[in-house]
Amino acid sequence: MDKDIYLTKVKKSDKASLMELREEFERNGERSAPGSSGFLDYPTFEEWFKFVKLCEKQETLPRKDYVPAVQYLLKRRSDGKILGVLQIRSTLNEHLFKFGGHFGGSIRPSERNKNYSTEMIKLGLKKAKRIGLDKILITCRDGNFASEKSILKAGGVYENTMHFNDEDSFKRFWIKT
Repeated sequence: MDKDIYLTKVKKSDKASLMELREEFERNGERSAPGSSGFLDYPTFEEWFKFVKLCEKQETLPRKDYVPAVQYLLKRRSDGKILGVLQIRSTLNEHLFKFGGHFGGSIRPSERNKNYSTEMIKLGLKKAKRIGLDKILITCRDGNFASEKSILKAGGVYENTMHFNDEDSFKRFWIKT
């Protein structure tokens, strides 16, 4: 495992770096960043950060259909650059059990195809184990071969494919922590 990368909970001091990350996703034509707690949908960092903090505990969840989730950033030690985002959900509702899983994640466009996704999953598994998860469900859109490859390299075992609608199908994998 690359010792130059690590996962850390998002902090207010990450604002400038996250805004730069957001701009990169948008320049790349991406309308969402899976695993970012909807970062691209919020008009300001402050609103998004407040939402992220509310989602960390069951008693402060903004909606009844949400589950507790912690927002992490994948960072490189050598330059502090945010390489990706990972949301870890401690429980699953019916929708997440079928289509979302315990992990949601994205690697910034300029850092893709460098094995960071696999390493982020492996680091996330350590965090999941610490919160009592002995196995995690992770999904990817059918046809997202890069994500599927990363999941398999991190130890994912394919279970099945769930069809969300006529256009979207999600492959489901389990990984032991």
